[in-house]
Amino acid sequence: MLKTVAASLLRPGMFLHSLDRRWLDHPFWKNSFLLTAVDIEKIVTSGITSIVIDTDRGLSCPEEFLGEPVDPFNAGSSIAQTGDGQLLDTAATARTQLPRRPVAEEIEHAKRLFESASNEMKMVFQQARMGRAVSGTGMMPLVQSIAASVMRNPYALTSVARLKHHDGYTYMHSVAVCALMTALARELELDEPVVLEAGVAGLLHDLGKALMPLAVLNKPGKLSVEEYEVAKKHSYDGWHMLQSADVSAGVLEVALYHHEKVNGRGYPHGLKDKAIPLLARMGAVCDVYDAVTSERPYKSSWHPTQALRSMASWDGQFDKTILAAFISTVGIYPVGSLVRLESGFLAVVLDQGSGSILTPTVKMFFSCKSNQPVFPQIVDLKKSKGADRIVAIEDPKQWNLPQLNDLWLNQAGPFA
Repeated sequence: MLKTVAASLLRPGMFLHSLDRRWLDHPFWKNSFLLTAVDIEKIVTSGITSIVIDTDRGLSCPEEFLGEPVDPFNAGSSIAQTGDGQLLDTAATARTQLPRRPVAEEIEHAKRLFESASNEMKMVFQQARMGRAVSGTGMMPLVQSIAASVMRNPYALTSVARLKHHDGYTYMHSVAVCALMTALARELELDEPVVLEAGVAGLLHDLGKALMPLAVLNKPGKLSVEEYEVAKKHSYDGWHMLQSADVSAGVLEVALYHHEKVNGRGYPHGLKDKAIPLLARMGAVCDVYDAVTSERPYKSSWHPTQALRSMASWDGQFDKTILAAFISTVGIYPVGSLVRLESGFLAVVLDQGSGSILTPTVKMFFSCKSNQPVFPQIVDLKKSKGADRIVAIEDPKQWNLPQLNDLWLNQAGPFA
């Protein structure tokens, strides 16, 4: 039986049947699931006043309540032990509320770190091409620097990393996946040694491309069937090269299995579900997201929100729990996104809001009504309390905004 229940009466164990909102207007990657305390907290903080529950698939209201009502603002995370031997949130993982540095204060360091890390990875790939063994221990200082930046602010480096140039794409991609892996590992509340292991795995996941023919690696177009078969060898080649390195089993598994899919249609072994190691399932999500949101000679980059929506629709490709946590990690409106506000202004996302992923801090700079630039103004949509909100994602190319990146990359500038 379906019932409409006020948000204030929700309890863990109820089954959410539907939300009367579009996908972009609520903080979940799916519309029907068993509610946890974390989910209820997100529903309340997102301003949703009521939902429809299915009493045939979960608790009803109010006679079947078990236990005391839950205060959604003080609810603990609903954690379950999985077959991975790690603690993973059973639903979309809530963002850990730790003190963090604003993007504006971390962005300059993130830009310098991304450049230096990419140059270091270029040297690693060059040495690998010459047959020299990679040192996992030697990678650790770089991983620790990346993890420290992500700890200070999880959005600065991961956003800077989307801005790649063709010549160094492979090296920059490795750094980007490292940053995303460490951020995702923290979102999943993995132990700090595992966070660093995930970072090393991200840096070295594509090492096998060092052995790929440059004509295939750098081809500015779609690969032929034969070339694709050659490209697929990089996962095995990377795993084989790392056998002689001082790296963990988890790092080896990410190199070998980051192209596996939970439906068994990936490569190289067609593994399914939990047969794919946890770090490899994480690597699959981070690898694809960074690839599709990066500009390449043969394709335009996807907007981050478009990428997340598409990845959520690819049934059977990703672990759904990990993908949900990843969406919470990067936010529905990642830093640098161009959005249209209900007030009729274009704005660029500067930082993620604390609490709801639907209310980031933005910089308004263009009036859609007058079709003219306006003096930039920073607005925290959470503090606006509904006075303004995001109503659409916009394509910067359609608005001819070549300087858009400067608005969020140079947050210490005169209009910050």
